[in-house]
Amino acid sequence: MRTSRFLIHLGLILVILLSVVLSWFIWTNPARYERTKQQTSRSSNVIQNEQANKSVGDIYLPTQVVYRQTATNAHLINNTNVSLTDSIRTAMEKWRLTRVTRQSVNSRKAYEDIINQDNMVMLKYPDNVTGGILNDAFKQKMDFSGKSSRILFSVEKRNEVYLLNDDNYGIYKVRARNQNLARIKEMLSGDVQRFEVKETLINHHLITSYVNGVKVPEYSYLINKQTAAYFVSTLMNSDNASSVTSKEQSGKTIYSDGNSKRMTVNNKRGTVFYEDMAGQSSYHETAGKALLQSFTVLNNMEVPLDNMRYYNYDAKNNAVVYRSYVEGFPIFNQTDYGTVEIQITGPRTKEIDFSLYSLQIPVPTGKERTDLPSTQTVLQNLQANGYKLSDIHNIEIGYQWTANPSSDLVVNLTPTWYVNYKDQWVAYQKLTAAQP
Repeated sequence: MRTSRFLIHLGLILVILLSVVLSWFIWTNPARYERTKQQTSRSSNVIQNEQANKSVGDIYLPTQVVYRQTATNAHLINNTNVSLTDSIRTAMEKWRLTRVTRQSVNSRKAYEDIINQDNMVMLKYPDNVTGGILNDAFKQKMDFSGKSSRILFSVEKRNEVYLLNDDNYGIYKVRARNQNLARIKEMLSGDVQRFEVKETLINHHLITSYVNGVKVPEYSYLINKQTAAYFVSTLMNSDNASSVTSKEQSGKTIYSDGNSKRMTVNNKRGTVFYEDMAGQSSYHETAGKALLQSFTVLNNMEVPLDNMRYYNYDAKNNAVVYRSYVEGFPIFNQTDYGTVEIQITGPRTKEIDFSLYSLQIPVPTGKERTDLPSTQTVLQNLQANGYKLSDIHNIEIGYQWTANPSSDLVVNLTPTWYVNYKDQWVAYQKLTAAQP
């Protein structure tokens, strides 16, 4: 065991040293500017090719699969080899989902009854999406103008498909044909991870509550850092560097085109705040338009989208947050608000928060899996520390993005509980260490 851990650590050190040496050769070469420019161009072409293949369904994909076989036997299912939600989505694309009828609304009992039925699969979104987004994601033609964050269907009975909305306890039945339920059951019974869970309603939000403590792996990743100049080109639409000015101010670099566009880079943290201030400053559209507009902006930014998923929509600020996912769990703390937050502020205006960093290659950590307490234990500890359950709107396991003290080229992803306390996502340890 000691030899194995020594070799793992030695391998990590060699990878880091190799990266440092290569970086030194690039920057000490007399032709470094031209080579860096060519490298950026190649990176841009690779990302552009990847973006061209990304659809709304790739980003607006459910993030969790819960399979309830009986009232006392429900599991969160995860496949570490392939995306289970993507596989189920592909199978469902062959279904014919059409007419939608409202079954119930504003009845918590009816809502709890249907989610606790036997032999049901639930595909869960972190937040509501519109009927139009669902149609795009699953290649369907449902006549549904409402919102939903859960897709529920039976693996034993055909034509038992429902859309659920936590906000108003809405239950909508969908007419379904051409269902291959045997294929779905095969996916759920294969080589998958199973976490025993139960669905719990807290403040109008259906939470996946882990019945027992869970072991979640920690990861380290080599990271890629895009240059600020790269985003000056993609966001400010300027291939001519002379048209964009820059200045240093309190550890930040501020780029401006002299008109309406400004990009502020936090040089220490590698975070970016971009503003396009043309037009009006206050603007509200429908949720459907905001989700589609923000997806277009995200796609045009040319940030890596391999593990990016829709996370939530803030109707008050007309803002959409997208997060990166690893092994089915979201990453927090990469920026102040999310991996990417896009706020549509006007017909031609927007604000974007994002990071210059993206995950590249996983490297071994040599660490055991992290033990996390059950959901109920977390909630009880928070209450014991003086936090009110009414102020907690959601709770979930996520990865905390932290710098690696040994190398700037590596980032650590540490699993922990995250709590949505008073509409802010905060790490569980930070809450328990402080007073409410």
